[in-house]
Formats: sequence, structure tokens, C-alpha cells
Amino acid sequence: MPAWPRPKSDVVGAAAHADALDFERGYSERAAARAASHPLGVTLRDDAVPRAHMLNLLRVTVHEATPTELTAALDALQGHLLHRAAYVEHDALGHALAAPLREQGFVVERHLYMTLRRGRDRDAGQGLAEEVDEATHAAVETTTTRERPHGGDEEVVRQLAWARAALRAAVATRFFVGSTDGVRAATATLLSRGAVAQLEDVATLTAHRRRGLARAVCSAAVDAALAAGSALVFVVANDGDWPKELYGKLGFEAAGASWAVTRDPA
Repeated sequence: MPAWPRPKSDVVGAAAHADALDFERGYSERAAARAASHPLGVTLRDDAVPRAHMLNLLRVTVHEATPTELTAALDALQGHLLHRAAYVEHDALGHALAAPLREQGFVVERHLYMTLRRGRDRDAGQGLAEEVDEATHAAVETTTTRERPHGGDEEVVRQLAWARAALRAAVATRFFVGSTDGVRAATATLLSRGAVAQLEDVATLTAHRRRGLARAVCSAAVDAALAAGSALVFVVANDGDWPKELYGKLGFEAAGASWAVTRDPA
């Protein structure tokens, strides 16, 4: 396991959260067919994949906005879509908007930005993870996508794969899979640009969970980031779900939070 780098003073806490958001915003804007300034932030649009939230999204970068302002903006920008989707970058604004938006039927989730601050609690099992090419990774990822709530719709699966490929083409990307009993069953990606790296898209097939595969692919990606000299390594975790506990064991600590706001057709 490579020695983990003691984080620099300019990539910890709130500064690390800001740098991570800049990194995400940058590759998202490069990936979308259209990215434009908006009074509330930046809007992304890609008519080739209208079902993919990640490329049809309003990133809210301002510190103040009312629920009415946000929903009106989403209706105006996304009226041609089946969904409404925003990403509220500032934690305090997300807190303020959460309750009234939930009352209107939105799903509102707090996302923790966790940065690598120490070594992991223990190493992964030997031989469980490997770096692979994009096509090999995509085949496994498509299978994990089909296990998700939206995975029964093949058009959604296709559009998500296309959108992820576009995002990854906008930044340097490395691909990792985890295997057990001869089955490739877990995935992770490492996105990087300059001194910043993001662990992303971690997933394991249901039948192969609790075998150390998520730990293995995450550890392999983190080791790759450290070996490449990344000064800021981060991962985004749903504050209400269990993966944040795994990331904590791997040496990540919360540096800040943002909020995902979505509403899909009933």
C-alpha cells in the first residue's frame, strides 16, 4: 500500500470541498452538449440523453435562493424533460430548501464530500481487484446498473452508459473491477485532472456483496491516485446511506456537503 500523503493546507476542509466542486463542475460542463450561465448557477443540457440527470441539470452555485425561484427555474429549463434535477452546491442553502422541496414531491439528498486524510484501516484481500480497459469495465457496470430501481428500462440503462462515457471522456479516467469466484462483480472509476482525483461510480452486484470487493476496487483506485501524485483525493457519498462508513474506513473524512434535488415522473 503506498504511503498516503499528508494533505496540504490548501486542500482540506472547506477549501477541499470548493476544489472538488470546481473539479466536478469542470468536467460536467465539458461533457454536456450545452453548458450555460444561469442566474442561479450553471445549466447543463444534452438532448441525446434526456433521461440522464447528470447531463440535464441545474447546478446551483449561489448562496441564496427560494424554493419558488428554484422550482420556477427548473420548470423553465427542464420543461421538455420527464424529470427535474438540480445540484445545490452550498450546504446551508440545501438545508434551507430541503423541507419545502420535499413537500412538493422532490427527493432531496445530502451528499458528503469526503477527502483522503489518513491511511485505511486494513488492506483489501489480495487479487480481488484489477485495473481494466473501458470496455471491460462498461460490461460489468451495465450489469450493476440493471440492478438499480431504474435498471428495468433498457433505454435508461443505455442513456446512463452514454452519459457516463461522455463525462469520463472529459477528464482522465482509469477503470477498476473486482472479481470473486471467476465473476467480475464490482466497479470503480478514478477521475483526475492535475492534482485532483475523484473516486467515483462504486458498485457491486447484489449476489457478490460482503466479500470485500468494494473495498478492493476503492483501494486499488486510491493507490493509483496516490502513486500518480494527487494532492486531493475525494469521494462523494450519500449522507443517508452506508457507503460513507466504508469510505471512512478507507481514510476519507467529510470536508463539506452539497445537495441533490430530483423529481421523476410518478
